[in-house]
Parts: sequence; C-alpha cells; structure tokens
Amino acid sequence: MGPIMKKYILLLILPALLLSGCSYLRVHKLNIQQGNIVSAKQVQRLKPGMTKSQVRFILGNPVMDDPFSDNLWTYMFTIKPGYGKYAQHQLVLTFRGNKLRKIETDIKRKTLPEPFPPLVSTP
Repeated sequence: MGPIMKKYILLLILPALLLSGCSYLRVHKLNIQQGNIVSAKQVQRLKPGMTKSQVRFILGNPVMDDPFSDNLWTYMFTIKPGYGKYAQHQLVLTFRGNKLRKIETDIKRKTLPEPFPPLVSTP
C-alpha cells in the first residue's frame, strides 16, 4: 500500500471517528410548557368560599370553559423538560354561584416542579 492510498484511507476513517464522537455529546433540548402553569403554592392559596375574581387573580383565566356551566373551571397544563419525563397536570374548580366550592387536582408539591424561570427578568 502506497503513501497516497494511506492518505485516502485516513481521510475516510478520520471523519467517521469524529462523527461517532458526537454521539456522546448532548444536544441542548428546550423545556416546553403548555397551558396555564399552576404551582403547588398557588393551589395551597385556594380556599373554599373564595370568589371567582379572587381565584382568577391567583391562577389567571382557566384554559377550558364549560359551555354548559359557568361554575366549572379547568386548568390543564403540560411540562416537558428537555431531559425529563412528560407530565400533564389538571386542576378542576367547582363553584356554587360566585363562591369556590370544590378543588380537585393531581398537583402535589413533590411531583410538580416550580414553573421554569422566565427568559427575561422583569423589573
């Protein structure tokens, strides 16, 4: 095998080795949030007897409005960390008249991370 042939083999093997090394590097993956992100702290602030405007002040507008009843508010959200497990959470609030009557949720302090920090800090 001549020196020219060795150079061609080296030129073929070198890129293959370099590209195989990239499989060990982690590519940056974005965190994805969808819906109304509700923290466990916000849920703890909710108390039966609160008015709709007080609840809206704490949580914001519900994601889903029940077209048949104004007394059922649903907050749903999903969190997909770049390198983590997909999580979907739900908070359902039932009102009687203008007062909060029932709180149903799967949001728990240990299982729910705090919402991801904003990209830009506000003063």
